[in-house]
Amino acid sequence: MPRTRLTGMLLFLVLPLLWVSLGNCTQLSAEEKKAKHYERGMAYFNDEKYQEALIEFKNIIQLDPKDAKAYHQLALIHLKLGGMPNLQAAFGELSKAVEIDPTIEDAHLKLGDFYLLSQKPLDAKKHAEIVLTSSPQDPKGHLLRGRSLIIEKEFEEGIAELKKSLELDPENEQIYIDLARAYLAMKKPEEAEATLRKALEARKESSALTVAMGDLLLMQGKQAEAEAQYQHALTIDADNEALYVKLGKYYLATQKWKKAEETYQELANRKSDQETPQMLLGGFYNLMGVGDKALGHYQKAVELNPKSEPAQNALINFNLDNQKWDEAEKLVSEALDRNKKGVLPKVFQARLLLGRGKTDEAIHSFQKILKDDPQQAMAHQYLGLAFAAKKDIPQAVQELTQAVKLVPQNRGVRKALAAVRITEGSYAMAIEEAQMAIKLNPRDVQAVHLLGEAYVQQKDISQAKKVYQAIVTQIPQDPLAHYQLGLIDQQDKKFPDAIKHFEEAIKLRPDFAQALTQIVSIRIQRGETEQARKRLEQQIEASPKNSLYYYLLGRVWMQANQADEAEIAFKKSLELNEQLEASYMNLAALYQRTNRMDEAIKEYEQLLEKNPKAVSAHMVLGVMAQQGKDNTKAKSHYRKILGVDPKFAPAGNNLAWLIMEEGGSLDEALTLAENARAQQSDNPAIADTLGWIYYHKEGYLKAVSLLKEAAKKLPESPEVKYHLGMALFKKGDEAQAKIILEEAFKLKPEFPGSDEARATLNSLNKT
Repeated sequence: MPRTRLTGMLLFLVLPLLWVSLGNCTQLSAEEKKAKHYERGMAYFNDEKYQEALIEFKNIIQLDPKDAKAYHQLALIHLKLGGMPNLQAAFGELSKAVEIDPTIEDAHLKLGDFYLLSQKPLDAKKHAEIVLTSSPQDPKGHLLRGRSLIIEKEFEEGIAELKKSLELDPENEQIYIDLARAYLAMKKPEEAEATLRKALEARKESSALTVAMGDLLLMQGKQAEAEAQYQHALTIDADNEALYVKLGKYYLATQKWKKAEETYQELANRKSDQETPQMLLGGFYNLMGVGDKALGHYQKAVELNPKSEPAQNALINFNLDNQKWDEAEKLVSEALDRNKKGVLPKVFQARLLLGRGKTDEAIHSFQKILKDDPQQAMAHQYLGLAFAAKKDIPQAVQELTQAVKLVPQNRGVRKALAAVRITEGSYAMAIEEAQMAIKLNPRDVQAVHLLGEAYVQQKDISQAKKVYQAIVTQIPQDPLAHYQLGLIDQQDKKFPDAIKHFEEAIKLRPDFAQALTQIVSIRIQRGETEQARKRLEQQIEASPKNSLYYYLLGRVWMQANQADEAEIAFKKSLELNEQLEASYMNLAALYQRTNRMDEAIKEYEQLLEKNPKAVSAHMVLGVMAQQGKDNTKAKSHYRKILGVDPKFAPAGNNLAWLIMEEGGSLDEALTLAENARAQQSDNPAIADTLGWIYYHKEGYLKAVSLLKEAAKKLPESPEVKYHLGMALFKKGDEAQAKIILEEAFKLKPEFPGSDEARATLNSLNKT
């Protein structure tokens, strides 16, 4: 008992003392707190824990918003973190620092560098002069002023400043490099080379000066000597990652693919525990078109450093580019969990929406991203592609042009713009963009195909042929190039040569229906119907699941007046693909031709009694009713189909057409046609319907774009040409309208709408 009491008394005496002591610890002054944060912040900074350092210096700003030193240090942290958002933040922090305390010379110098990068030499020079006013012998101040003057093309004065900087800081190798660049800008390559050689005499082991000499020699066209310098730089500093990147880029630029691969592989061997070499190898194999290897290296980069955003982004980008939507979705979700405010994960998420066909949602997402970050090049690029998917070509061109301004060396953007320019009809501009993409990567076959297509559309067939022959020579296994050469030979009436190319295309791609269609067409034109049929049957054995081949077989049987065989072929085609509208149309035409309309109707109505949701039966009956001018019954069948399957494109397209033709709601027709377009974006009949609806809604720009696409894919349809001619006329392009309408009448003197077409053409001939 006495012991317990003594302990209690001691606690009674000690507790107040502890309370006072703790109270004194928590009642630090603002200056003391700032000092603590500064001490911790600098420790983190020196240990390269930049995010932790950022928090400490932000705490200082909260305590004292006028602490210029803290703003300066925040800028240095942002510079270390890198990336555009951090660079923008660094610029802001530096500006605040010099506003509060104009004596922080390093902040002025770094602001000057920012202005130089932004090509604002006058602003950069102002900051250099502030430094030199207080420190006339500051070598960095003279260097900044010299660089500013050289950008202003004040070469003599600028070189004098650089020499002054070198006199004050003779160990700064960068000044020699800047001097050499200044002499080059003055078109004095001999003095530039002499400057670098003088520097190298004293600094033979300088990798930076060696690389600069390599760059100078390369600019003079001395490739072998330049390569030797780049290789020598690596012997000086074998662990310098940037030197491998430099040499690899040189090999890529000079198309020395094997040496580029070996260079990146050597770096990967040296730094087997780091992700960057794996990303370089991934990029190399992606460039070479070796997707499996590229994916493997991107995955390894992420395995080596799961926290590396560049590695994660490279892997996501690869999956999106290669339409691996499920894999991309998982990675994008993880990226958003890690960085909910990050711009790039949001761009990837919007790209995923676009890839999955949710175009309107994607457009909304891209526009939201660009509202917050107008300089986001990838968002502009894919927003342009989203508008292109909706056939809003003017908007697509606007967005892709902005993307090119932001990333002129991105061949993906160049290719996208080339494709849109072709759709727009600006073939010369398409050729320019495609050639730029090829220059960026001569192995980019897609870019070469775009160039060939642009020449074809420009009617420069000789140039187009050269392009496709070059592809076949270098990549004999490219089926599309053989197909295009076949079309050119077919146009020149070189039918045996054309058939050879089409056969080669099918050999390389057994499901290449367009190539087989051309072979069949040539055979029938030459009266070789039996050969056409046998060729089709032979290919059906090789590709028994191709619905288009059965459709073509049905057409051949119809040509030979073999109705039973034709019916079997069309039904088989629809069994394999119930959305193939052409088979429904031909099946209905077959029944009409053979006077079996009543029998056919009875057959399909009996099928509907057993299964009221049988889409194929409704579709055949709808087409037959439409051909028989019973539009009420046709619309009823189409609506029943859409009640079962709202995404059934043939029914949506036909219903949209009937509503428009009967003067119904153009808005309803537009919605139906756009939904059909979303399901079958390459279907020219749907493009024709949608374009003609836009014509009636007076949206002539969109109408022309869609109808051009339809006319390109259905060149033998006078009705489509009539639609295009009328849209061009309303758009104000009378010369082109006249050409297209004349082409329509050359195909057929009478067609639906021929009276209006003739009247319009007569009025154009009078002007």
